[in-house]
This record gives sequence, structure tokens and C-alpha cells, in this order.
Amino acid sequence: MIRCTMRATSRPPAAMAYAFYDADGLKILHNKDDALVDRFDYILRELPMIPYTLSLIDADGNERFHLERKTPPPFQTHAFQLSFDDEVVDFFEDKARFSLPNLSFIYREKKYDIVGFVRNREFFIKEDELKLMSMTASPIAGGKEYAVAIYEDALPLAVYFAAVIIMDICFHNY
Repeated sequence: MIRCTMRATSRPPAAMAYAFYDADGLKILHNKDDALVDRFDYILRELPMIPYTLSLIDADGNERFHLERKTPPPFQTHAFQLSFDDEVVDFFEDKARFSLPNLSFIYREKKYDIVGFVRNREFFIKEDELKLMSMTASPIAGGKEYAVAIYEDALPLAVYFAAVIIMDICFHNY
């Protein structure tokens, strides 16, 4: 099992800073400081139909993955594409599910669901009935902190980390 923490904190004027920490509190990933350099982009990124890209880098400055918010298809509010190690994973709003969160993703032709309880700020990635990961949010000064527990190595770490960021983007204000 892998345990880590992700902090999502506000950065003026309207951007979020994302950082992942290991169990000992050492920063292992964070978003590039220049991910959004135009103040106009900062404001527009809060609108679900405006695309943007968020890159996460490790302590050595190497990009580990990038997450792109796509313009969603009609009647959907969220669509993301994760790119890492020559692989692409599409996260999407699953209209076949009637509960929140209703996000899913496809990895190597298999569908995974992100389920949980928005009011409790507790979310899971499930493969059929097997719980692969849990994330629980709690408020901190200037944002939220997510306690992340990865139970299975069925997915690459980039997919787990991207799921936490996407859940924060979608449900940060809950």
C-alpha cells in the first residue's frame, strides 16, 4: 500500500497549486509554476468549457505527466486527458451513472469508475467491486488536503495522482 498527501491551495489571482507529499512529508510532485502565465488564463480556467494543460514535475524538474482539460462534449461538464510515458487516459463524465461523482476513465480498454460521497469528501477508484484507491479531503488554510491510500498497483501512479487532481478540480468547493 502507498500512502501520500496532495495539497491543493489557492494561488493569486485564481490558480491552484498542487503538490504531492510522501508519508514522511517530502514533496514528490508539484505543478509547474508557469503552467498558467497569463492572468486571463487564470480566470478562464474556472470555466468548464475552456481547455488548459497542467504539468506535474518531480523534485529533479522532470515532467512526470500532464493533464489537459478538454472542451467537453455537448451536455457534459468535464473531460480530461492524462498523458504520461507515451500513454493517454481519457477521464470523462459518465452520464450512465446517476450519482455524484459520476466520473470514469478508460485505461488499456478497461473502464474504471471514481465513486464516493461528495458531502463526506471521500472518493474511491474501483475496478468492478475491488477498491484500488481511496482519497479523503479535509479543509486547510487556503485550500484542501487529500489523504490518499493506494491499495492495488493495477494502475500507474500517474493515473492515481491525476484522479486526485481531477476530483479537486470538480469538487474543490464542496
